[in-house]
Amino acid sequence: MKTNELAAIITGIKTALPIGITQTTKDNGLYTKNNPYRDAVKQVTYAGMIGCRYENAVNNQLGREDKELDFFAKPHKWMDPAENNLGKKRSGGDERYLPFKVQATQNVCWMMDGIDVTDNVQQYRKPAPEAPKTQDALDTKIDWRTPSLESIKSIRMLGAEYTIES
Repeated sequence: MKTNELAAIITGIKTALPIGITQTTKDNGLYTKNNPYRDAVKQVTYAGMIGCRYENAVNNQLGREDKELDFFAKPHKWMDPAENNLGKKRSGGDERYLPFKVQATQNVCWMMDGIDVTDNVQQYRKPAPEAPKTQDALDTKIDWRTPSLESIKSIRMLGAEYTIES
């Protein structure tokens, strides 16, 4: 399946839906000086939900923690909603993004030239960023991602698994 076919399927979804995604990306945490693994790519599998809103996810978590449901999300800094369940960069272009709430992360590895370099990469990675300031009131943080459709290698939804062609 091509990314434009995936986009058509996703934009046709009108409700919250569980998904599984395998994504391959360059890891910004590896961009340090003298890093022999800076060309490694990160492959990760996520389970999550599409069709939900960040504002609702944060307020739902506030409710689970018996806190006031007073969170209002500001407009996204670099992405505008494009079509149902998708977003586009504000600077234009055709690259589309799939905002989703992560519920589980599995199978994280780094590959370079077809070799698993996960054990070697860890010593060169920058520390992971902290949770957004918008979640300061939460005890349990919301993991929200917006991968580009181009980085998605496979997606499981609606009872099927789709492999995405580059």
